[in-house]
Amino acid sequence: MGAMQRMIEDTDQRPDGLPRRQRFVVLAVMMSGTTAACISQSMMISALPTIMHEYGVNASLGQLLTTSYIFTLGLISAMTAFLVHRVNSKTLFIASMLCFVTGCAAALFAPNYPLLLASRLLQAGGAGIALPLIQVVALSVYPKSEYGRAMGLVGLIIGFAPAIGPTVSGFLIDFWGWRSVFVVLGIITMVVIALALPLLTDVVKRPDEPERFDVPSGLLYTLGFCAVMAGVTLAEAGEGFALAAAAAFVAGATALAVFARRQLRIENPLLKLACFRSRTFTVSTVLVLAAQVAFMAGSIMVPLFVQDVQGDSAAVSGLTILPGAVLLGMLNPVTGRMLDRRGPRPLIVVGCAVLVAGTLAFCLLDANTPEWVVTVLYGVRTVGVACLMMPLTAHACAALPTADIAQGTAIITSFRQIFGSIASSALIAVMASASGNPLGIDAFGFGVSFAVQAALIVVGFVVGMALLPRTAKG
Repeated sequence: MGAMQRMIEDTDQRPDGLPRRQRFVVLAVMMSGTTAACISQSMMISALPTIMHEYGVNASLGQLLTTSYIFTLGLISAMTAFLVHRVNSKTLFIASMLCFVTGCAAALFAPNYPLLLASRLLQAGGAGIALPLIQVVALSVYPKSEYGRAMGLVGLIIGFAPAIGPTVSGFLIDFWGWRSVFVVLGIITMVVIALALPLLTDVVKRPDEPERFDVPSGLLYTLGFCAVMAGVTLAEAGEGFALAAAAAFVAGATALAVFARRQLRIENPLLKLACFRSRTFTVSTVLVLAAQVAFMAGSIMVPLFVQDVQGDSAAVSGLTILPGAVLLGMLNPVTGRMLDRRGPRPLIVVGCAVLVAGTLAFCLLDANTPEWVVTVLYGVRTVGVACLMMPLTAHACAALPTADIAQGTAIITSFRQIFGSIASSALIAVMASASGNPLGIDAFGFGVSFAVQAALIVVGFVVGMALLPRTAKG
């Protein structure tokens, strides 16, 4: 039995997990660094109109600064289960922060759009390690009976940080320009590294016999999803690229099919897809993905709507979604405790109902809609997201053996980011194709895209209620 499994099982037997002081120090330092990495994924949203005009790119290309970041984060997250078993958590965390701060420095001096995009991918490499790592650490220092609480704490950064990113960056951009975003992120990350060196300890122990990294699996997974993402991007480019887009989709689907088959046959898979043999894990993951798509698409499209359709500033667009961001941060720990006490079904019912209602209401907005209405509707949607995303992540992991927790968090984190970015790109493409201007956004296209989102959430609700196994808590 690996050391990581023994440590988690020992934690199950101690009601308080690690000593409170050690738990607080480890989580505080790691959550601070991971917050910087998470908030970065959305901080370019408020800067998109400025960058689009500065570099002469449209909305479909400009949004890659956010969606490609999250896509890359998802790809790297898939490798984290292997890294957790190979490298101690302190070293791995510091390495992720060094990668992230290097990307910030590169973005600060990027002279053109391709290099800016490349620097964003470097930042995503660091974030892709830090995000699943903090989940493994949180589940390691809390007993299994408190997984809802553990993931509620992690939800403070996973949900709250990206949600406030547009607000924070909006003020920075209006006062000092979009490059100031990377100055602030870089400084914060360097402070975290300085604190991590003396304060962090390795709470996730490595197994006695580390797993071997399966190179073919890594290549198949990366190339498969990259081809799918390329297909989405080419489809957005217009009818002239339809054949190339179709070829990319076919190539990506083939690579991913070979990848999935390989994971079920080899001894040390990159992602243990056998976890999906648990119906609870599978259904919970589907609902997490639906919530992620709604959250990510909304956080990108609403600021674009406020700036490009209603004509307001970056700061105003950020303030529009700030109350929803604060609400999400406050609700994640609450919904985590509700999961521990009541089970998942009440959260699924409330979450999907509220999310569908808020999403359909967005279909009715136009250029004259008051900002407070947009703010309230965005807040309504975040209530639904808070009921689904982190509670069902915890519920999915609780259905797995303790030895598979690292794999379960890697699967959910990777899939959530990758599917969220691909689906968001597709929804933005729907908005662009339905819109009647060169920028690819107007009130009609915005409404069409949100109608599609509502339909996806309804499908997720039906799947969840029909197939999720019942537990003693509902």
